[in-house]
Amino acid sequence: MVIGKLSEALDFNRLMEVRDRAREVLLRLDKAFPYVHLGSSLAALDIINLLIRVMRRGGECGDRFILSIGHVAPALYSILAVEGLIPIEELMEINQTHSTVSTHADNMDLPYIDATTGSLGQGLSIGVGLALAYKIRGCRDGFIYVLLGDGELNEGQTWEAAATAVKYGLNNLIAIVSVNGYQLDGRTSSIKPINYAEVFRAIGWNVLHGNGHDYGEMLRLLAKARESPGKPTAIFLSTVRGRGVKELENTHKQTLNPPPRPQFSMRESLGMTLARLGEDNDRLVVITADVGESTRARYFGERFPERYFNVGISEQDLIGVAAGLALGGYIPVAIAYAMFMMRGWEQIRNSIGRMNLNVKLVATHAGLSDFADGPSHQALEDVALMRTLNNIAIVAPADAWDVERALPRIIEYRGPVYLRIGRDYSPPITMDLDYEFRIGELYPLIDGDDIVIMGYGPVLYNAVKAALSLRKMGISAGVYNVPTIKPINEDLVRRVARKVGRIIVVEEHSPRGGLGSEVAELVSGLAEVKILGVDGYGHWGRSEEELLRFYGLDEESIIDAALRMVNTH
Repeated sequence: MVIGKLSEALDFNRLMEVRDRAREVLLRLDKAFPYVHLGSSLAALDIINLLIRVMRRGGECGDRFILSIGHVAPALYSILAVEGLIPIEELMEINQTHSTVSTHADNMDLPYIDATTGSLGQGLSIGVGLALAYKIRGCRDGFIYVLLGDGELNEGQTWEAAATAVKYGLNNLIAIVSVNGYQLDGRTSSIKPINYAEVFRAIGWNVLHGNGHDYGEMLRLLAKARESPGKPTAIFLSTVRGRGVKELENTHKQTLNPPPRPQFSMRESLGMTLARLGEDNDRLVVITADVGESTRARYFGERFPERYFNVGISEQDLIGVAAGLALGGYIPVAIAYAMFMMRGWEQIRNSIGRMNLNVKLVATHAGLSDFADGPSHQALEDVALMRTLNNIAIVAPADAWDVERALPRIIEYRGPVYLRIGRDYSPPITMDLDYEFRIGELYPLIDGDDIVIMGYGPVLYNAVKAALSLRKMGISAGVYNVPTIKPINEDLVRRVARKVGRIIVVEEHSPRGGLGSEVAELVSGLAEVKILGVDGYGHWGRSEEELLRFYGLDEESIIDAALRMVNTH
């Protein structure tokens, strides 16, 4: 069979053979890199296996496929590998920096990746836009397929898109939902107990139901959807998370090979410190957006369930709920991945900033720390966005010990705070230091007279190693931990600038708008500033350290930058 062309007589035996072989490929992938969202990919495997065979591809009016639930891309890749469209050796290099294949739908040069996806809730809007484009072009036979997950339907943007599709009568739009019953923090029925199929039907969609592992039934439903007059169709297909692997079936697990938890972890420090602080402060409440486990916010929830709230995958709602709790006299800690919290930036500005509410925004998995999920999950612009907001403090601890020092002061601080931390990688930068954290201060880690390196987060570990190596070369290099980006001790920054005349800023952030930009603004005319940051939207990798090297934030790159600055004077 040639993939990508409509076949009126599909060979179901062949489909099942490919499915079984693709499942074996997925299991090999899980061994090679246990971040491939194995459970969800196995649930969606049959749907994708059938869908890509009934699509009419090619030309301006060919069918298009939006994999909105981007983390099941490995299911697609495994099928393409079985069919010989992706070399199996290349697939096994998934997420290596040189590889074209990542754990999410990131590379549009690969077959059937018609949009880069991974940030949930955005695919249906893209599908609406493509369906409108086909209507304008006069494409009568081209269809837009969007594959979503049931947890993804928590996102409000999905429903905005769904209403738009009804308004314009997009009968060339077919949304398929893999209903496996699980999302990050547990069963979908416990997180947002809503019959989403009835919501689609109520706003005007044609709604169909079926078994996402029955090829004959799915084929009949797709044919019926293509004949829907004047309205879009949503097909709800029941699937089994981890289908075909007993250890995973009907569980929230995503891998058979969970990596060992690191000895030191920023998110572990966050969860444990929050739980401890809750003992002495009954006004402290925690709200999360379906990431209680992956941010360790659940530690607080296990101790204080009456003060712990999970709003599901709905970050704008997260911010609004936090604002209301603050208005009600509580100290809300709203926790989400940094990238997804930025989805609520306008709510942060208008609901929290303008009212100067006492909300603590905790953004985890920031910078390059979510190496496994890739660019869609790597917040590299968040500091710049938050710096523009007048009255919001920005705190970015160096390591797990800094998280433990900073969090009590953040809770005591009267006013909104944005706390930015990574995932797990937390080399011991401040472990042996004894100082009291104060918002606004920066702290010397190493003294130096020839050049100073400033930064925040785990990249400071490389800065310290670089400074020690520079000492051996006869260059006195200082290092400053800048855990508070805003407000900052401006007088101290200027004194340092006058003293050394050369400053390198290292940060897991865009070189535009972050700490480097702030320092450059403060010391203009006093010192030369070199910013080492992440220029681009991020990249996939197999570790945070690997990505730091990839972007020139490793020890050697910092040494090279320092030598160039010193030797030009």
